[in-house]
Parts: sequence; C-alpha cells; structure tokens
Amino acid sequence: MKVLACFDSFKESMSAKSAGEAVQRALDDDVEIIPLADGGEGTLEALSDGLKGTYYQVEVTSPNFKHVMARYMVAGEFAVIECAQACGLDLLEEDEKNALHTTSLGVGEMIVDAFHHGARRFMITLGGSATNDGGIGMLTALGIRFLDGHHQPVSPSAQGLGKITAIDRSHYLFRNEEVSFIAACDVENPLLGNNGATYIFGPQKGLKEECLETIDQDMAHYASLSEQELGKCYRDIPGTGAAGGLGYAIVSYLGGRLEKGFEIVSKMVHLDDAISKADVIVTGEGSTDRQTGVLMHAKRYSKPVVVFAGKVKDAAMLKEAGFQEVICINEEKKDLALMLKEGPINLERAVRRYFHENR
Repeated sequence: MKVLACFDSFKESMSAKSAGEAVQRALDDDVEIIPLADGGEGTLEALSDGLKGTYYQVEVTSPNFKHVMARYMVAGEFAVIECAQACGLDLLEEDEKNALHTTSLGVGEMIVDAFHHGARRFMITLGGSATNDGGIGMLTALGIRFLDGHHQPVSPSAQGLGKITAIDRSHYLFRNEEVSFIAACDVENPLLGNNGATYIFGPQKGLKEECLETIDQDMAHYASLSEQELGKCYRDIPGTGAAGGLGYAIVSYLGGRLEKGFEIVSKMVHLDDAISKADVIVTGEGSTDRQTGVLMHAKRYSKPVVVFAGKVKDAAMLKEAGFQEVICINEEKKDLALMLKEGPINLERAVRRYFHENR
C-alpha cells in the first residue's frame, strides 16, 4: 500500500516534515512525505525539498525596531520570504506586543537582500505578523518615503500612518527592474472597517479596544493618500488586510497579487500528482477544524483521507465533509507543554493503531 503523508505543521510540537517522518516510522508501507503549509509559518520548509533552493540568513529590523536573524530561500530567480521571520508575533515577549509601535521594515530588508542574491520573483507569506503598519515599514526599506508635514519620514509603524502628508516614490529600488510579487495568505479580510486588519487582528497583536477606531481611521488616511498617488483603489480587495495591511502594500505599491497560500504550495509541491499515485492520504495539523484543502484535492481522485490532529474541533462535521476518519493523537488531557513534547510519539502511535485496525 502506498501512503501519502501531507501534514501542515503542529506549531511548537513538530514540523510538517517531522509529522510525515512519524508516519514513516509507524508503517512498513511505502510512505511519501509532502510537507504542506497555508502561506503562514512553515511555508519555507514545505517548499524547500521541491524547490531545492539556497537558504540565506540576514540580520534585519525586528518588529520592535531591534535586530533579528531572518531566513529565506532563493531558487534561481524565485525567492520565498516568510514575513514572520522578520515581523512575527512570536518574536516578541508578551509585554512587547503592541501593533501601534511595531514595524514590517525587516520584511523589506529581506526582499532587498534576496534581490542582491539574484531574486526577481518574490513570494511573501503573510501569516503570523505582529504589525499593523499597512506595509509602510516594508515599503520604506524598498525606498518609498512617507513624509509628514515637515517633509520628514514618519515612523514606519501604525503610529506614523495618520501623520503622512506626502508620498515620494522617486527612490523606489525596483523602479527600473523587472520584478514580480505574490502574497500568500489564507484570509480574505479587506484593509479597513469592522472586518479589516485593525479590528479583526489588532487585538491579538496588543492593540487596545479603545484605540481601534483611531488606528483604522489612520489606516484609511494612508489608503486615501496612497490611492491618490497610485490612481487606483485597492482597499476593498479581499486579503489586503492580511498581516496588518502588508497585503495592501504588496498589491498596490508593488503590483503584486494575492493568492491562497495552500493552493500556491500545493501546486509547487505537485500535490495532485502525489495524491493520484497514493492509495490513502494521511494529513492533519496542530488543531483541525475546517481545513479541507487536502480533502478537496483528494476527492478529484476518489482517494480516502484520514486526519490526525493534536486537537479536533467537530469531528462529525469533518467526517460529513468527506474525511474517512478524524483522530485526535492526544488520548488524554495532559499539560500542554508535555503534549507538545510528546507530539511525534503520539502521532506515530495513533497512525500505527489506526492502520493495524483497518487493514
């Protein structure tokens, strides 16, 4: 029997590849591993085997204007950049999380470094950011200047959005270069309003409830000036609210496009081809609820899909959607830290038991 193991990451417990290796240890069957990701953290690793690119590390500005070593990959002219490497929420201590003061500057610095290593096509993943700066940090690193009433650069953070009075694109790094951008994201939120970047994602990034209206108004001010400068309205495009407005900056200023992260990754790793050759597909992640990307692809070939997850929400709904079985790998409630540590062992045990009972 040929088994395809195509997991997303189990966050702090194990990577997508490590989960696949647990399946290999559990079974004597032919197991192919294809790590997956939805455009957030883990996308870099998911694509590394297929693209066979070169990893680079560069010191960039962290979300709180300090320094962090960020990792990205270049394969030929194609670069994969995770925004979370430079401005991720997990780079901050709990008391440092305040998206009024954080910046995406480091993402732009990663792009510049990748450009100097030959990249001309960029895929930027937008999951896990600590920022709400509308992308002005990233754009500042690329040479675009956002100026206040005294013709001085504003802070490249949410705090600077409402102070912008002029935008200068004359020093944009890629003015005379043939470059292209794809933003991989798994949300459809627009830039502004009750369903936008600030109101939906701001609170988890440390924005206080009483500040949301003002910050959203400042973001709208930035969008209005940008659209006067660019001659087109982008604010309502689904996904422009991703990563605190990084999606907006990529679509508007960089002429990029937004795509579903899972679909981009699945094409690059040739998921459909692997599914067509498998007898059964095993998948899962740290917490499984409505993540049915693998299932949709497997249905094209009438292949059974079994889910193994650290936490399962509404197993009945998932089975109704078409999964053959939905299994929680944690059999009893334990301390979270212990469950995370035991994740690979628990996954291996659950896979072995399921296939032993269902031969």
